[in-house]
Amino acid sequence: MSTFPESPTLKAPARPLYYVLSAGRTGTMFLETLIRRHCPQVHVEHEPPPSRRLMMLGNLRNDCRLLGKTTRRLARSHQEAFHDGEGQRIEVNPFLCAVTDLLPHPTRPLRIVHVVREPGAWAQSMTTFKASSKYRHVIDYVPFAKPFPAPRPAGWRGLDPFEKSLHRWIWCNRRIAALASEAEGYTLVRSEDVFSGDITVRNAALTRICKVLDLPIRAEALAMDEFSQRVNPAPDGVDLRDVAVERAICGHAATEFGYDI
Repeated sequence: MSTFPESPTLKAPARPLYYVLSAGRTGTMFLETLIRRHCPQVHVEHEPPPSRRLMMLGNLRNDCRLLGKTTRRLARSHQEAFHDGEGQRIEVNPFLCAVTDLLPHPTRPLRIVHVVREPGAWAQSMTTFKASSKYRHVIDYVPFAKPFPAPRPAGWRGLDPFEKSLHRWIWCNRRIAALASEAEGYTLVRSEDVFSGDITVRNAALTRICKVLDLPIRAEALAMDEFSQRVNPAPDGVDLRDVAVERAICGHAATEFGYDI
């Protein structure tokens, strides 16, 4: 009787780790709402706990070279707790800027949507918004609560909050962009394109997002009025914009992310 060698066991491909990353204030909460509305079978969450604690530990690690192992353990524990659940899971998390180096996984591929916003508009919004209403009045007094550049740029102590935010924009976005070489799928999307009144531009941005996140949403089928719904807007504040300052700090870096200032 003929015998045949056993067929090798075929392993299912590892599930990707899906992320929507940004420096914050780029419309990621809107994207979370959009995905929830059109893909109820997908578990999507904005800044799942313990994201804030992880960010603060990451900032402490980056600034003081302390608690590196603790930060790494919490990052892996959080990643496993969120992404090991059943079904497709998408983490929308601006808090991860300080720990982007801890996101690559030994066996699961990364798929990343990186959302950016024009640096001056972003710095204005971030400086005015500061944090959610729960933390807005205390955030400036809490150590390691903001992911500022590490090491700090020259003359940091003499910079005003708007100028510091511009440096933060560069640092956060370059850290996220550095993951592109390690990701199975990565796309850079300008927030302005997602909310563009030009349907062609808007649909192209949304199509790239859905492709990386493996979502069945057809951009051309979305209603325009969905994009007029503001989510978590910044409070009114003093206009801090200074084009000369924006160009001096972010001019070169802005071109890396599709902006000419």
